[in-house]
Amino acid sequence: MNTIKRNSTALMASFILMMVVIFVLNGALTKSVEAAENQNFPMPVSVNALMVTMIDHSAHYIWDYAALEDRMLEDEWLAVEYYSIQLAAAGPLMTLGGTGELDNTWAMSPQWLSSAMDMTNAAMKSLNAARLQDKTLLETAGDELLDSCLACHRSFKPDIPTEGVIHDPLYDQLYHLFQREGAL
Repeated sequence: MNTIKRNSTALMASFILMMVVIFVLNGALTKSVEAAENQNFPMPVSVNALMVTMIDHSAHYIWDYAALEDRMLEDEWLAVEYYSIQLAAAGPLMTLGGTGELDNTWAMSPQWLSSAMDMTNAAMKSLNAARLQDKTLLETAGDELLDSCLACHRSFKPDIPTEGVIHDPLYDQLYHLFQREGAL
């Protein structure tokens, strides 16, 4: 009987200790979640800056490698993978708004969210094409990416072309390092 009483007491003490630990962890997790939800971390740049320096730049690699008429090299597939990842991540970034005059208004628009998702989906298709080294899939992804860019510009920036706003000063120089002789 003494053994049963000791085991019952030890079981009860373990149960109480476990409940205290759960209670403390629950409180700590609740505070962490509340802090994360209340955090205000705004986009520090304009959507236009994001478009020109990240989205446009990355999209060109996908479009131009998709246009190559001969077999792509391993490092070209790696470049497509790299820039596809950037584009896929840029879609959600676009939905955060930015410092531009209309950025936060656009970010609240369901059509803006749809355009960002379309771009991300095309980028994921491009990423899949790179990983499979599937040129036909890359061409399809490039076409879908172009469609998403043009549709977004028609809706939100009809007077601004999808090209030539600004580019990194070294953009053309760096970009042409990837060109092979006779290609493009």
